[in-house]
Amino acid sequence: MLVAACAGGASDDEILALAVAQAHYAVATLAVHEVGEWFTFRGEQVFPPHRPDHGLSGDEGNGPDGNGAVVLWLAYDHEDSTTRTPGAGAAPVGGPASCLADIGSLPGQRLDADDSGITVKGPGDAPATRIPWAEAHEAIPSGAEHQRSDILHAVHQSIVSSELRVVARHLLLRGQPVLAPAPGAEGSGLAWQFRLTYDG
Repeated sequence: MLVAACAGGASDDEILALAVAQAHYAVATLAVHEVGEWFTFRGEQVFPPHRPDHGLSGDEGNGPDGNGAVVLWLAYDHEDSTTRTPGAGAAPVGGPASCLADIGSLPGQRLDADDSGITVKGPGDAPATRIPWAEAHEAIPSGAEHQRSDILHAVHQSIVSSELRVVARHLLLRGQPVLAPAPGAEGSGLAWQFRLTYDG
C-alpha cells in the first residue's frame, strides 16, 4: 500500500498517515490475539486466537498464528458507516457483578460492572475504559445461553477496546501521540474506529 501510494504521487503527510495506520493495525492485531490467549470462561478460551488448520501436518490442534475466531477491523474515518463499537444494551439479569466471576482476563486487569456498563482497569496508572453493555452479535435462542453469549461478547469487546486505547496512547512520532486516544475521540491525532467480527 505504501509503494502504491508513493507511485501514485501521494504527499508526505498522506504517506505518513498511511504508515501510522498500518503500524496501528499491526500492533492492535497483536493486542486482540493476546486478549484471545487470556480471555476465558470457567477456564476455557472463549474466542481462541488460533484456529485449527488440519492442512498443516503436526499442527492440527493449533493452526497458524492469527486472531482465530475473531477478526479486527480498523477504519480511520469518522464517516465510515461499517465500523461499530460496543453499543448500549441491557445489563445482565441477576446482577452484573456476578457474571464476571467465571471470566478470566489479561494479567493485572480488573473488570467491574454495574447496570450501565463495564469498566476495564489495567495495571499501574493506565486509565480505565468504560463501555456500555453491548448487544450480542449473533442470533442465539433466548435463555441462559443467550444471556451468557451477551455477557461474553460485551466483556470481550470492552477488554479489546481497552487494549486498543493502550496501543493508541503509546504509538508515538517524535514523542507525540499520532492517534486519537479512543475511538471517535475529538481532538488532535488520527481518528480511528474499530469493530470485531466473530468466528472468523
